Amino acid sequence: MNNLIFKSMELKEVSEAGTFRGIASIYGVEDLGNDVIVKGAFTKTLSENPTIPLLWQHRSGEVIGEVTLKEWQNKIMADGALDMADPDVIGKYYGKMKRRLVKGLSIGFQVIKDSFVNEDGKQVRHILELKLWELSVVTFPMQLGAQITSVKSIEDVEAELHSAQEQIKALLAEKATAQAAGEAAAAAAKVSEEPVPVNHSRALFLIEKYRLGLAS
Repeated sequence: MNNLIFKSMELKEVSEAGTFRGIASIYGVEDLGNDVIVKGAFTKTLSENPTIPLLWQHRSGEVIGEVTLKEWQNKIMADGALDMADPDVIGKYYGKMKRRLVKGLSIGFQVIKDSFVNEDGKQVRHILELKLWELSVVTFPMQLGAQITSVKSIEDVEAELHSAQEQIKALLAEKATAQAAGEAAAAAAKVSEEPVPVNHSRALFLIEKYRLGLAS
């Protein structure tokens, strides 16, 4: 594992159960190391082994879980789980992530194929193929915008779900009220448009009676 390289991205959220989803890498974006990972660079390594160890700060002796990576659009998405059976993971690692003291997510890999391109007076390396070894939770990401956006507990999730359900109920009630009002208005309009029934026989009788009376 000589020449192991680390590139950091973003961890989206971690549940109380220790599961999480995040962005491990983005194709076509230059990082602070003047490297660009070209789309397709992960294809071979993920086909061979999409599930890799999850480390703390790239330390091989601190395995805190595992993660499965997959390509999605121009991103490499990470679905993983912390080892919540380990007291250190609960008390030390998860706690720091929950309190947003550590926010980064970083891949460790070896370059298999690359090329250098002169862009704006500097040499930019395009990584064409890589061998992925591990994913780590890190303090200082390679990309400045790469950080954990939220770490949620089960209470947070339940509160958000309850709020969403209440909003849906309110919207459905509003829709039902509007629909009922519309149906009532349509029914009233239909009634007003219907002609008043006329007794034609009675009308003819009265006309004839009136005519005969004038004649007499």
